[in-house]
Amino acid sequence: MHASLVLIRHGKSVWNAQNRFTGWVDVPLAAEGWEEAARAGRLLADRSFDVAFSSHLQRAITTLQVVLRENRSGRAPIFLPAEGTLPRESYQPGANEFPAYLYVTALAERHYGDLQGLNKDEVLAQHGEAQFKIWRRGFDTPPPHGESLKDTCERVRPYFQDHIRPHLAAGSQVLIAAHGNSLRGLTKDLEGISDADIMGLEIPTGVPIVYDLDVTPESMQIVSKSILE
Repeated sequence: MHASLVLIRHGKSVWNAQNRFTGWVDVPLAAEGWEEAARAGRLLADRSFDVAFSSHLQRAITTLQVVLRENRSGRAPIFLPAEGTLPRESYQPGANEFPAYLYVTALAERHYGDLQGLNKDEVLAQHGEAQFKIWRRGFDTPPPHGESLKDTCERVRPYFQDHIRPHLAAGSQVLIAAHGNSLRGLTKDLEGISDADIMGLEIPTGVPIVYDLDVTPESMQIVSKSILE
């Protein structure tokens, strides 16, 4: 079955602009982030989506809403709390509607623990380049009281398999608005990137990444990948 998956990291946040570790702190988009989200929406404006997902953090939710506000496909998103989060009414989409599920904590940014709120340059100066690189880009070493990228992958993967992959297996066009590290985890699995090589992968803010896929019950193959800039 042919399907497509669009990944977009939220637009630049206020703490991105201040060079801070953000993690699960619920900071808003910066002015530049709003502009990035709108530009991404224009790049995706003629694509018709069947389902969308966002984390529980406002910078991802806002990005998703701004992207879909620019859409010209004629289908209206109905924003709903994701299963298992908040009570919601039974929903059956109309012919020109599709569900956009919000508050998916499994798709949230990596939790940076004691580093959250700290300036990255100050952490680098205090702890040295080697330790800074391990905390920021390493795979399996978490910062104090935080998550490693491995931990993030292990919470993203089952949600993707249980709640997103079935849509792809049905031939849907899926949009995910999330975060640098949760999307690195998804990309690692999609592309078969090694634990070592994932350290070098950067997901830019506000840039749609489009995968065309062939999906069967047993496998998922990338037909093409494009970065819309």
